[in-house]
Formats: sequence, structure tokens, C-alpha cells
Amino acid sequence: MDDSALYREGLATILAEEWGPDAVCTASDLGSMSAAIGRDGPDIILLNLASEDSRALLLAARATSSATRVVVLGVREHDRDEIIECAELGVAGYHLRSEPLDQLLKLIVAVAAGDSLCSPRVTAILLARISANAAPQASEARVLGLSPREAQILELVDLGLSNREIADRLCIEVHTVKNHMHNLLAKLGVRRRAEAAAVLRGRCVPPAAAN
Repeated sequence: MDDSALYREGLATILAEEWGPDAVCTASDLGSMSAAIGRDGPDIILLNLASEDSRALLLAARATSSATRVVVLGVREHDRDEIIECAELGVAGYHLRSEPLDQLLKLIVAVAAGDSLCSPRVTAILLARISANAAPQASEARVLGLSPREAQILELVDLGLSNREIADRLCIEVHTVKNHMHNLLAKLGVRRRAEAAAVLRGRCVPPAAAN
């Protein structure tokens, strides 16, 4: 998805050589993106943030299918607000303006496998955001009986990250994330990840507390 025909067609040609012409569709705006997606959502949508109305396009891309993952292109490495906003909107990967084509190909493979690759700068920005958000919630987390790590994982869950993505961001094993998730769900008296995130953010009262 790119409103620049030159960049869009050039990248599509490269990707078609890598994975075959039937694996790639292109779009220039919201209407053509909806038409290209069709009934079955794609595995991955590549979205150039330089495109007009890129935020609306990103929202539409994220709404395509729960299985569709969005990778944003043209990210400015030092644009903290842009990186954080994309994370909050649920992107699965970032390709920086300074990164080469080879890095994009590796990123696509990783995202398709359910993983993600982030530059050290992007990772640092996201972790700093998580820490800042967790600070005012620390006392509430203690009241709810959550450890600092459990509260940190819950913040990432609320951003829409999978267990694998959380493990990558925190540099821990997936089974460790699963153990923390099991413990914090039990502590909060809920069954689902979304319900646990809602409790931490004060959007609902955990069933155990309500009783």
C-alpha cells in the first residue's frame, strides 16, 4: 500500500521475484486497498507511512482480519511519537527509512512466522513508553497483587502483542511469558487477556474484587 506509483510498483516487482507474482497485490488508496484485500485478508500488509491519510489506512488495514499483520515502511528512526502511535495501533513490524531492502525481506519472513524484528532504537522507544505508562500504575498493580514484570507484560498485552512478540521485546523466553500470563490472570480473577488489561487500566472491576 503506497500512493507513490514508482515506489509501489518497484517494490511489488521485487517481492514478486522473491515469492511469485500471485503472492503480491498493490493498492494506492483506501478504495483500491479494500478491493485488493477482497473477502480473505492477506497475511501481511505493507503500508508506506508517507502515503496520504496513512493513519486511516493503517486503521483500515488493522481491521481487515485478526490474522492479517501490518508492517509500516518509511518509519523515521527518531520520530518517537510516530513509532509509539503505530505500536498502539497494533503494527507487527517497522522498517526504518535507513534500513536496506534486505532488512525488509527478513522482516516480512519474521512477521509471517509470527515474530517481529525491531531496531535497537525502536525497541528502546517502545520499552521507555511501557515503563512510563507502568509508573503511575505501579501502586495499582501492587494493590492487585501483580509483580512489576506481570504489570509490564500486561501493558504489552494491551498494545495487542502476542506472547512471542512480548518475549522478543523483553528478551525472555515464550514459556516465561506464558507463565506470567497464567499467574496474572489468576491474580486478577479473569480468563481472557483483554479482561486483564481492562482491569489494570481501571476499565472494569475484577470478578474476585466484585465479590
